[in-house]
Amino acid sequence: MTDDMHPEVAAVLRQARRLQSLMDEQLEKMASGSFTASDEDETVEVTLNGHQWIKDVHIQDGLLRLGSETVEYRVNEALHRANAEASAAIDADRERIDTVVAEITAELSDDQR
Repeated sequence: MTDDMHPEVAAVLRQARRLQSLMDEQLEKMASGSFTASDEDETVEVTLNGHQWIKDVHIQDGLLRLGSETVEYRVNEALHRANAEASAAIDADRERIDTVVAEITAELSDDQR
């Protein structure tokens, strides 16, 4: 920033960079994050990526012999658990982002007074 920049413009640009950095961090987290969970019997493991898309499913050898209903139940159980972990992480991220946005808004309001 140059010395001849208006202080309010400089403040807005600082906060915009802060917000951009936060959003970049969140996008990277979504691109690289994963959530893995198993069914209660640990015979099925499901991994979701940061967008909550199925990335991997591992079914223990021999489980298919128990029938499709059992396999379906265990896959759904593992999927539900992985989804719950991902949702909790997303909710925590959303709260963190909301807090930072509120701080930015408050700081900009204070700077304009």
